[in-house]
Amino acid sequence: MENNDKHTIKGIPVTQNKQDFIIGVFSIKQILKFTKYTERLITGFDEEEQPIYNKQIQRFVEKNRVERIADFLSQDPDATFPTNLVLHIPISIIEEQKKENGFVKIKLQEKVYDEISKKNGDVYITIIDGQHRIRGIEVAIERLEERINTAMRTNRASISPEIEKKLEFFTQRLNDLKNINLVVSFFIDKSLEYQAMIFSTINRTQKKVSADLVYSLFGLDTSDTPQKTALQVVLSLNGHPKSPFYKRIKLYGGDYSNQTSPPLSQATMVKSIISLISENLSEAENDRYRERKELLKRSSSSGKLLPFRLYYATDRDSMISDILFYYFTAVKNTFKTKEDSYWSYDNQKKPDNILQTAVGYEALLKILVDILASADFKNSDIEETSFSTFLSCASNLDFSNQQLFPFSTKGKNILYLSMSLAIWENLESNRKDDRKERLEQLLE
Repeated sequence: MENNDKHTIKGIPVTQNKQDFIIGVFSIKQILKFTKYTERLITGFDEEEQPIYNKQIQRFVEKNRVERIADFLSQDPDATFPTNLVLHIPISIIEEQKKENGFVKIKLQEKVYDEISKKNGDVYITIIDGQHRIRGIEVAIERLEERINTAMRTNRASISPEIEKKLEFFTQRLNDLKNINLVVSFFIDKSLEYQAMIFSTINRTQKKVSADLVYSLFGLDTSDTPQKTALQVVLSLNGHPKSPFYKRIKLYGGDYSNQTSPPLSQATMVKSIISLISENLSEAENDRYRERKELLKRSSSSGKLLPFRLYYATDRDSMISDILFYYFTAVKNTFKTKEDSYWSYDNQKKPDNILQTAVGYEALLKILVDILASADFKNSDIEETSFSTFLSCASNLDFSNQQLFPFSTKGKNILYLSMSLAIWENLESNRKDDRKERLEQLLE
């Protein structure tokens, strides 16, 4: 099962408690082409899919521990690492994904390898667990290469049999080390909080790991955060049998390439919920370190609608879950074909209408924000009819028309404006209404 294809990760899909990951086998030479030890911590990606780094956290390793691993590997011909490395792949760097003969094949974008080759390039595939092992292997390789180069610079005629023997040993160890096979588990598109949970769970079974260590490694605070709330909401919606998102937030839903919209990912949902709590991605990082009640204050210059901010700031996370549950249940039950709902999705097939895609979800979420702004949901009386009354006005739209609603940013904007005009034909007289013009421009 060793991976030999260029830029392709091949592994077996594994499901544990509704969470998916991939297990594969790689040589360290292959692993160091797509990841390496770095002190910098990626907390997310901006609108251009460029990494956002946590400026407050550096992921240092224990030097003594690294040195012991390097000694072990460079000196012991029988050295083995039977336990898994655990890595994280952001979905934005996946070029193509296929499920084939029981294996999952993931083709990574060229930039992953280009950046690794640079001295201070971005490391897109991050190490959740195994930093000391990977850094120890890197140090062992560097050490062996240095010893070999030093010996090679010596006049060959003056090399003693003892040095010749050492040179042969170092060369053999270097070759063996570069080709050592390691078991790797890949988690894909998980939030920082989820990665921290994986790290904590893995290490808790071996020795007690303090919360301070986990949170310092991942740049998290032990108190509540919008990110933690968003993750809990998503996991709850994905796991509830009656939820419109039940088993919908999956990684291995079939073949995937970046030419078509992928099934809805966990990270997409987490990010979308955070965007309705925090002003922007940068402020979301600052909000990690604020108490909930501090989010009741907002800049006077901010005009962005943040309907989930009040619920988070006043400890009403259940309202966020309820709103998403009942709103998307209304979507499912309102927008129907003759046979089924446009929302219903077969994980073994590609999406056949825009409501089944990530861009469709994002357009629907924008409509939800508008509904919340036009109605009073300050109390807890939330139910499906709270939203179906609005959505029914757009029930005549043909969501299966991919010419009208392509699976793209343009399609997302057309869907949003089409639904908005169907639900609210006219806005209040004191508001500028250029929706028809914008829609006409998109349709042109």
